[in-house]
Amino acid sequence: MNTLPADAIEHFVAKWHRREPEMALAEVFCAPEARVHYRAWGALVHELREAAFELSDARVTAVKSQWWAEELVNLAQGRGRHPISAVLDAPALPWTALARALLEQAQFDDRPADAAQALDQVRPLARALADVEAALFGETTASDTADALSVHLLLQRLPAGLAAEDQARLPLNLLARHGLTAAQVAAGQGERLLSDWARDLAHALPGASGPLFRRLRTGFDRARLSRLAAGNGFAPPAAPLSVWRAWRIARGG
Repeated sequence: MNTLPADAIEHFVAKWHRREPEMALAEVFCAPEARVHYRAWGALVHELREAAFELSDARVTAVKSQWWAEELVNLAQGRGRHPISAVLDAPALPWTALARALLEQAQFDDRPADAAQALDQVRPLARALADVEAALFGETTASDTADALSVHLLLQRLPAGLAAEDQARLPLNLLARHGLTAAQVAAGQGERLLSDWARDLAHALPGASGPLFRRLRTGFDRARLSRLAAGNGFAPPAAPLSVWRAWRIARGG
């Protein structure tokens, strides 16, 4: 039986909120009985995304991804050890498939030729995340959810990923079109390229569907992409706009 203190997860929720402050603002629109899963799922997706994409050393990526893959298998057996696992203690969910997808993603480092290939490269992990998310929130998995998660994973590589080994998964055709290297983009010379990339990702982003968590995140991702396409940087919109957007999404507007 898990004996972790009730607040053990808060460190990981705070890490997630620092990256996605809109989701903290939107929590008020989530039903009180669902908030514990809302927060834990957001924290877990953040941790898995970090393990697969965001570590500076390939060896550390391999080790951390392996650890999380083992933890996901443990969850499938009712033996989770992590504070997040204490909340997401549902062995019937497809954790093992997510573990396999995470390991495969962590080993994948090919540079995409274009936007379609970039999305295809992250789709297996996105689909596995979508399957767990749907089961967790009592929804039916939809292809739109996997598509939205694929865009989300690529969007979250910006801006820090520009200086990383995977160069934020920027497609080679965009770099060639603008005559830039990823290093130049990371140094601030690629505003037009990033605008094009944001438009490509926005075009691939489906309409908001699925559980409230995904509808909110998809709506917020669309807002971030719109700002980036307009040359307004990577930050989310101002808090009042995010609250208004969350209210509209939560009420089905």
